[in-house]
Amino acid sequence: MNLRWKTLSLIGITFLFLFISLYSISSLIIVDGFIKVEHGIVERNVNRALGAINDDIGNLRKMNRDWAWWDDTYEFIEDKNPEYINTSLSDESIAGLQLDLIMYFNSTGDVVYSRGFDLDENKDVPISEDVIKLINTEDMLLTNNETKKDYSGIVLLPEGNLLISSYEILKSNGEGPSRGTLIFGKYLDEDELGRLSSIIQMSLTLDRLENKQLPEDFKDVVPLFSGENKIVVKPLNEMQVAGYTVLNDLNGFPALILRANLPREIYNQGKVSISYFLLFIIFVSLIFGIIIVWLIEEQVISRILRLNKDVTLIKTSKSPSKHVVVDGKDEISSLSTSINDMLESLEHSQAEERKAQNELKKHLDHLEEIVEGRTAQLNRSIQEKEVLLREIHHRVKNNMQIISSLLMLQSQNIEDEKYRDVFIESQTRIYSMALIHEKLYQSKNFAQINFKEYIEGIVENIFESYNLNKNITIKIDVENIPVLIDYAVPCGLIINELVTNCLKYAFPGGRKGKIQISLISNDNDMIHLSICDDGIGIPVDLDIRNTRSLGLKLVTGLAEGQLQGEILLKREGGTEFQINFRQVK
Repeated sequence: MNLRWKTLSLIGITFLFLFISLYSISSLIIVDGFIKVEHGIVERNVNRALGAINDDIGNLRKMNRDWAWWDDTYEFIEDKNPEYINTSLSDESIAGLQLDLIMYFNSTGDVVYSRGFDLDENKDVPISEDVIKLINTEDMLLTNNETKKDYSGIVLLPEGNLLISSYEILKSNGEGPSRGTLIFGKYLDEDELGRLSSIIQMSLTLDRLENKQLPEDFKDVVPLFSGENKIVVKPLNEMQVAGYTVLNDLNGFPALILRANLPREIYNQGKVSISYFLLFIIFVSLIFGIIIVWLIEEQVISRILRLNKDVTLIKTSKSPSKHVVVDGKDEISSLSTSINDMLESLEHSQAEERKAQNELKKHLDHLEEIVEGRTAQLNRSIQEKEVLLREIHHRVKNNMQIISSLLMLQSQNIEDEKYRDVFIESQTRIYSMALIHEKLYQSKNFAQINFKEYIEGIVENIFESYNLNKNITIKIDVENIPVLIDYAVPCGLIINELVTNCLKYAFPGGRKGKIQISLISNDNDMIHLSICDDGIGIPVDLDIRNTRSLGLKLVTGLAEGQLQGEILLKREGGTEFQINFRQVK
């Protein structure tokens, strides 16, 4: 991608990022602000709806008080005057009061007069058994006590939700004694909700909390109500938002859930405002983008491309004597001047370089002759040292073999078997060390040996030294591990001592048996050496670190002191010595 397209891409990505950022910020801040305003308006309208229902209850209570505290009502409870019924409780009076039921009780709780009324058809209807049962159950509705003179609220009946008010019957001046109770009732049905909706100019829906067939949106908001959160606002869709609140019954328990529906005018107006704002941002961005691209093209890109063309021509011609065009007085013109200065310096440097190369070639030729002479001297020195090392290992091996042979000859003249074994053990120890030098003498690498061949040589010598019968077999399972000389000698002596002990003590009386030697290594340079047999085993009370046996002392000393490793003894099914150590190179 060339510079022009890169610039256009970066400008486009920048404006796209700006647009996305502005859209995200406006969505998070502005829309969130509109939603909060919308919630506030919904809460206020829910409070208005709640106030309308409370006003309905309050009006019912006020009207009930006016009738209960009236001298005519006070006298009617005593004399049951028909004139009171004809004038005050006529159809027109009941219809004007907008009551669904009215009931007079005397001080003993007996019904003096009751009437149910259908406001739609303007006719009397029987008072339901549920209302009568409610009044008989709720003693507080019959206000024949001194603690409370009236009760007002909502009661839930099978046939509907009833607004009820109960007031004690007193004289017009509020004095008694009380002659009974007057109860007014008004159903909070669809007609009443419609009337309240038309008053407060919003749609109201009412349902019972105990209803198992509650609409889904009602079920969703019920868990959200709490002591502090008495109003819940929830969008129904893009066009409608609803506010929910709970109405308590006459006893103060949550009974009804009220929903007020409102159009989302604020929210939608906010979205429209954001759309106009973003369109304006896009328009302004396009104008500024075109201006910026034109300026960058004229002042930067075209000049850089021309400079690139001049430099390419100089590169193709391979002639630093040519120069680029310099125009203007800015950073690009300064760059052009610097390129011309660099070309002049390069031309001068090339001349100096050619001269220096000639001088360097002379020095390199002379140095090469010196290096070849020194290399030949080093090779001769190395060959001489290798011959010397081989001679040293050969002489050490010969001397140790002489000592081993002397011990063998001396042991043949010793009749005491105990002392003869001491000489044989010393002979095998010296042989194991001599064998190291023999392997080094034969090896191309003087730092390490082939350990498998070394162990096989030690075991073969031990068997020959003790002239054993063929009842004892030995198995050698050793990886072809190159072992350093500092670790090979202690390992060889350990194997010599433990195999010798097996041959002497593990198989008494010509008993058949097997000895196994294994040596493996892992990726961490950890070496595991194991010598085991299936003989009679080492006594349980024998402590290998606290014994008079020279061989076991030598084994523990070499394993823990020389090899810096650990030694483990296992007595199951014979005897097994495990030596674990790390080979440090």
